[in-house]
Amino acid sequence: MLSSTGGSEPAEGEQAPLEELELKEIFTKFKDRWVAILVTKRDKNWQPTAGKVIADDMDRYRLRMKVIREREVCIFYAGEPMYPLLL
Repeated sequence: MLSSTGGSEPAEGEQAPLEELELKEIFTKFKDRWVAILVTKRDKNWQPTAGKVIADDMDRYRLRMKVIREREVCIFYAGEPMYPLLL
């Protein structure tokens, strides 16, 4: 998106377009943070493989509050779990 000044930065009040990232890139870029994405690609088992990050936070509850109005969002922790997972 081009701003009115001719640069590539969004104009004041406009939001920059979201970048599509593979899950590996998201895990690297947002290491040890909670992340909410709009899913853009899925594998044959319908699991997300790429998306556009719409929010991130250190706290899962705060992140959920940031995206509460979104309909189709995938939230996950981009790091090693802080506690053992029971499956």
